[in-house]
Amino acid sequence: MAVKGLQRRKTVQEIVVERKLLTEEQLKQANADVAKTGKSFQQAVIDGGAIGKAHLLKALSEEWQVKAVDLVQMDVDAEVAKTVPEAVSRRHVAIPFAKEENVLFVAMADPRDFFVAEDIQLRTGLQVQPYLALPHDILAALDLAYGRGEGEALNRLMTDVAKNEASAVPDAGGLEIQKDDAKTDITDIDASAPEVEKFVNAIILGALSIKASDIHIEPFEDPAGKNSKILLRYRVDGRLLPGPFTVPWGYRNAIAAKIKIMTNSMNITERRIPQSGRIQILAQGNPIEFRVEMVPTVYGESCVMRILDRKSVQVDIMKMGFMEDTLDKFLNLLKGIGGKKNFGLIVVCGPTGSGKSTTLYAALNHVNRPDIKILTAENPVEYNLDGIGQVPVNPDLKLGGDKKFDFATALRSFLRLDPDVIMVGEIRDEETAHIAMEAAMTGHLVFSTIHTNDAASTISRLTDMGLPSFMVATTIKAILAQRLSRRLCPACRVPHDPTPEEIKIFEENGVALPKGSKIHGPPPAGGCDQCKNLGYKGRVGMHELLVMTDTLRAFCLKDVAADPVRKMAMKEGMRLISQDGLEKVKMGLTTCREVLGGTE
Repeated sequence: MAVKGLQRRKTVQEIVVERKLLTEEQLKQANADVAKTGKSFQQAVIDGGAIGKAHLLKALSEEWQVKAVDLVQMDVDAEVAKTVPEAVSRRHVAIPFAKEENVLFVAMADPRDFFVAEDIQLRTGLQVQPYLALPHDILAALDLAYGRGEGEALNRLMTDVAKNEASAVPDAGGLEIQKDDAKTDITDIDASAPEVEKFVNAIILGALSIKASDIHIEPFEDPAGKNSKILLRYRVDGRLLPGPFTVPWGYRNAIAAKIKIMTNSMNITERRIPQSGRIQILAQGNPIEFRVEMVPTVYGESCVMRILDRKSVQVDIMKMGFMEDTLDKFLNLLKGIGGKKNFGLIVVCGPTGSGKSTTLYAALNHVNRPDIKILTAENPVEYNLDGIGQVPVNPDLKLGGDKKFDFATALRSFLRLDPDVIMVGEIRDEETAHIAMEAAMTGHLVFSTIHTNDAASTISRLTDMGLPSFMVATTIKAILAQRLSRRLCPACRVPHDPTPEEIKIFEENGVALPKGSKIHGPPPAGGCDQCKNLGYKGRVGMHELLVMTDTLRAFCLKDVAADPVRKMAMKEGMRLISQDGLEKVKMGLTTCREVLGGTE
């Protein structure tokens, strides 16, 4: 049962010195750092800026003739990692990260160690394929895999910087920088310094590990100079949560500059005006894009990074959380595209962050096939869909005279390109609305979004833009209003008898709750490992689908006020968003509090 091991070769120090990757002074500093902090030699040379991680992994990989992996760039499967007991993995500084048939791929701090590979093989009964990884990264991956949460893993990444901030940060002004001296204003830290790169990488890693949708990095200065801080927050399932570590105040400009450099488009010397850019990275082969917005504040530049993960976006209309009857109605609207019968305008409405774009992507994906031509106008294009022509509009781009490349301009050009289906990202003005209506009346199925609170008010909103009521009533096929509420964690949700207040909520919204029914809520203790102790995991959609029936169309020709239209639509079978949400409370998917918070 022997596992083929790697014979003992030179030490890491010998390898880097022999390859002239370190000077004698750098070697001396690294050894001093190891003695002082107890960190590994590999981590010491990386933290000290002597060698980059990629170069070190490459050198060791070549010397030891074993493949290397960067665990920070991977999403390690927790179930695979748990193939080996945690205590064993920590003792060996090794973590299984993938499995194929009877082969277990194991990242090891020392892949030459025959006994580690043999021990893992004996415990698992699987053939072990060793890979090289840095000890620090292995321990951080183990933290995440065994459910201590992203905070502990990231704090492990940040510990060395926090301990050595005063010595690691260059002092351009000749001042003695004290770690606890909050008045020390270190504003000229090099954005390429390893500490800065570590902070930015850890911020991004933290967001990806908890599936955040946005990263917020905001500086706040205390006039007394004692509590100045960079506030790091992540938006998860629609809620802003505090970041797992504190970013030192002196790094504010360097971190902003580093993020600008990563976009390859933003001006790192300009701190007086708002700037926009994009960053693209690969995480375990999965392309992830960050849409970066940076604005100047009185305390420094405030940054928000929207995470666009194509792999995570749900583009299957069957999995969007529709109630069965609502889904049947919506799918019926999408039948017969390409023929002469299916044309008109379908509008998705709701506030920012309610999932409108995702629903449109799912609808387009559902109708996408080789015999259908689909064109979209978006600002910006958030996710790429195969087989669909997606056009990024840019209102700042002048086309000559007063013309600009906006939604209306894109729509006009689309009508000359023989499409079957058109999607325009948002109806913002009369011109865009009018052209969208014209496209819908001339044999095209048109999708768009609009910022209104519910389906009924969308009709009056369009007429307020200047469109005649007959055009609105005869062109619209349907209006879908939606919201998102947090989904209860299926692993730890607990049933309970509805309280009098909850029973009243059901009664006031006209939703029947059978006597003796139980509903669910988060556990009193706050959750479990799977939901990061939040009690919620993911989000569920709440929908309100207004289908323009002949009866409703005739009514809208006479009255487009929201309240009368809403009442008539309900007579025609429309379920309100609040009612849809309460049905999902009965199903154990969410809570009354979440429904009210998302619909009021």
